[in-house]
Amino acid sequence: MNLRSWTRLALVALVALVAQVSVLDQVVVHGAHPDVLVLLAAAGGAVAGSQRGAMIGFVIGLVADLVLPTPYGLSALTFVLVGFAAGAVRALPGERSSRGLQVATCVAGGAAGTVFFEALGDLLGQPGMLDRQGAVVMLVVTVGALVLAAPAVEALRWVVSGADRSVTGHAVPSGGSATR
Repeated sequence: MNLRSWTRLALVALVALVAQVSVLDQVVVHGAHPDVLVLLAAAGGAVAGSQRGAMIGFVIGLVADLVLPTPYGLSALTFVLVGFAAGAVRALPGERSSRGLQVATCVAGGAAGTVFFEALGDLLGQPGMLDRQGAVVMLVVTVGALVLAAPAVEALRWVVSGADRSVTGHAVPSGGSATR
């Protein structure tokens, strides 16, 4: 990723954090709320592949950890796994770059990320993890993901657009060829 992509990622992370804290945290269903930040980690993997998805997940996770009362780094670790796993789906044989599949991967990543977070929190001795409320949280995050996944994918497509430009500034990676 280049400087432009990192700047765009910082902007998307900041906007998502503000939206999460000011809007989504107020939408409470049975004690749970949608989570756009885990969707951004999944979208990072679905759009950019497993390595860049893990990097994007780490950055988004650090931002999420700023506002959570859990050990700092728990979201970052979780989102690294989510971004990497979503990117691994993209690496499967066949056409994996369609928006529909990226959105579906993002929704599945939101659900899986919630389970990962709960399991890792339980391993670290956090109270209230892996209980009945965890199933409610997963359901609410998944339903929220059905609405928020498409915008998350589009945001990450914007973040990584042009990220593969070589030092010469062409849109073809080093070693490729272009007709101009």
